[in-house]
Amino acid sequence: MFASQTFRIIAIRIAGAGLGLLAQVFASRFIGTEEFGRFALVFVWLLLLGHLGTAGTSQLLYRLLSVYIETGQRALAAGLVRVAMGGTLVASGLIALIGFGVIQLGLLPLHAELVPLAIVTLLAVPLLAFQDFLEAVARGLDRPVSGIAPAYLLRHLAIVLGLLALLLAGQPATALTVMALAIAGLIASIVIQYILLRPHLKAVIGNTVPCFKLGEWFRTAVPLAAVDLAEVLFFNVDVIILGLMVPPEQVALYFAASRLAQVLAYVPYGVSAATAQKYAALGASGRRAELQAMIGRSALLATILTGLAALALSLLAGPLLALFGSDFDQARQLVPVLCLGIVVACLLGPGEDVLNMLGQERLCSISFALALAVNVCVAIVMVPLFGPMGAAIATVLGLSARGLLLAFFAYRSLGIILPAMGTHLFKVKELPT
Repeated sequence: MFASQTFRIIAIRIAGAGLGLLAQVFASRFIGTEEFGRFALVFVWLLLLGHLGTAGTSQLLYRLLSVYIETGQRALAAGLVRVAMGGTLVASGLIALIGFGVIQLGLLPLHAELVPLAIVTLLAVPLLAFQDFLEAVARGLDRPVSGIAPAYLLRHLAIVLGLLALLLAGQPATALTVMALAIAGLIASIVIQYILLRPHLKAVIGNTVPCFKLGEWFRTAVPLAAVDLAEVLFFNVDVIILGLMVPPEQVALYFAASRLAQVLAYVPYGVSAATAQKYAALGASGRRAELQAMIGRSALLATILTGLAALALSLLAGPLLALFGSDFDQARQLVPVLCLGIVVACLLGPGEDVLNMLGQERLCSISFALALAVNVCVAIVMVPLFGPMGAAIATVLGLSARGLLLAFFAYRSLGIILPAMGTHLFKVKELPT
């Protein structure tokens, strides 16, 4: 079941990656490198603010919902779903409103062309946050495919079909057009997620009167929110820093290379979507041997698949980037470097899932904060010297630091070995009581 579900999720993410690559190629060819650079910049901000808009409730939801279902605590499960949904809507709405205020007051040095694009992007922040909520519900119910498939297929498909329709109609497009199509796909995917998940959630919760543990949930959600923010920053802070230091054309080149490399991240994500909630359930029931074995299998599977995919992407980087336009071929040397960071992260094991699912979310947030500081500091120094390659090197060092810190804390606090094949090198300790 573990392998079957994992491969289904990875297959969906790969299909989504293919559609995403096609959507970005269409957009780059249709609107030009400069406009594509502007779209890339605001799209990164959408990812950052949208995922932050869950206020840490997504990981809280799929960690505790699976435990409550496993232990028959349906009232707490019902209360948790309500609190997570309310927290997501309130937090994401506030983020969007603050963003509108910042733009209207002129507190950000935005070019005139970016202002309407930024405003439309902020409208999508609550939508993306609510989609994350639905995905978390799906994972908590151990039905991750129902949450993931609509989210990672329809958003890209809407851009592809929309741009194709405009092309056939002979109509022009801009970065604003592409963002509007992405929002349309986002709305469609949310509707389908809800339709797929509603009967399963109703079967688990039904008309159960909700029970709440607000203090406990809040204390757990705060560090998880910090982890969510740091994780999104890990994969997007390079683009943000480049946007402050280089022209939009260079941002576009780097964005294309980084999106290509991030296809690899779908492998550990697929493994995580099938296993993270199971870590929580196994930890709650004290099945130590099964937990360590599943962690070992997850790390090894993710590393092997990611390593093979990294080799293929590095060899095909030139032709794939050339699809975006003739200028993009010069970014091919960035792809192997960016791939290396993701392979190293997989090799060091699923530290984020293990610490967050087993009650060590504060150690996870500390690890993320320290590693993100490494990433940002190196990028600030390296980008002026080496441009996009400096940002790529900073990303690799940041991901490596994160993996090492997570593995260290998991072993020290929980006695769990994270790295692939790590059980052959380290002694397994007893799980603390």
